[in-house]
Amino acid sequence: MLKQIIKRNFIFTLPLMCTICNPIYSQIAGIERRFGTSNSNTFSYQIESTIGTQTSATVSGNILAETDAILNLKTGSKISNKIGDDSGNASAVFIATPNGANVDLRGITGENLFMIEDGTSFKSSLRMKDNINSNVQSIGEASSFAVQNTRVTVQKTNSTLINSFQQAF
Repeated sequence: MLKQIIKRNFIFTLPLMCTICNPIYSQIAGIERRFGTSNSNTFSYQIESTIGTQTSATVSGNILAETDAILNLKTGSKISNKIGDDSGNASAVFIATPNGANVDLRGITGENLFMIEDGTSFKSSLRMKDNINSNVQSIGEASSFAVQNTRVTVQKTNSTLINSFQQAF
């Protein structure tokens, strides 16, 4: 009987020992996720100052037009644009509205000093043709002048980039 008890213990113990001796493997699924963002704010401005001449003529019927514009600038004429007031401060405040946007600029200045030289002239004339057709209506306009233009262009751009990465293993 003692043999039978030992035999039974051995039979019950053997499967338990096999379980302890053999490694058990398991697999765990995982997901790796990475997110990143970057923001960019850009403010730029451009000041463009020009001076020149412009002539224009519109005629019909028996009218002829002649226009001429000559602009001579003296040495010492200057265009200068500066950012920053006397203390070096400058600002731009953007105000968005449903219909667009406005900007309030402070500390941005431009100085245009154009000194006109001798020989500058602006001429416009209208005259009747030699052979007049009296059945035609005659209308005419002519002009010649100097044009000085200063334009400030301001741009503000906000951009956001969101990227994501996901890997399952």
